[in-house]
Amino acid sequence: MTLVTTLPVQADKDPQALVDPETFDKLALHFAAEQEVTKTYARRAVGQMLLMLKAHADSKHDPDFGRLLPDGRSYRVVPTEPVDAAWHVSLQHTEPYAAACEQLAGGFVHHVPILTAGMADGSSMEYTRQALKATGYYIDPEFWDGEAKSCCPPNPGI
Repeated sequence: MTLVTTLPVQADKDPQALVDPETFDKLALHFAAEQEVTKTYARRAVGQMLLMLKAHADSKHDPDFGRLLPDGRSYRVVPTEPVDAAWHVSLQHTEPYAAACEQLAGGFVHHVPILTAGMADGSSMEYTRQALKATGYYIDPEFWDGEAKSCCPPNPGI
């Protein structure tokens, strides 16, 4: 008889653990109610939205990473349509959203509605995927296999 021992495979970390459970539950339950989706889907969507905020916060000060907005400011990550939906609903529930931002980024993460050439040609999503991967958290392919999506084209005056 041969015994084979292997080290357990370390799965990517669960993005739901990015914020305290009470904050996460408030955001997920609000999203489920507003979007009329299952709680399971809501938890996944909000987890991926939090992952986006984490990726943004982690890469925010890296001068070699990201794209430029028309006004010269840089941006790091962009949402897909399902992640943007979770972000918009979370922004409407300001107290737990602000608490999540504080835990993830040390301060409020503002929404800047943009549509750039990088979003249109897919290069922004490549930057985003790199930033998401660098966090070490689970990237749910259902939420990130799409294209970057602007909620407010054409660009408002930024």
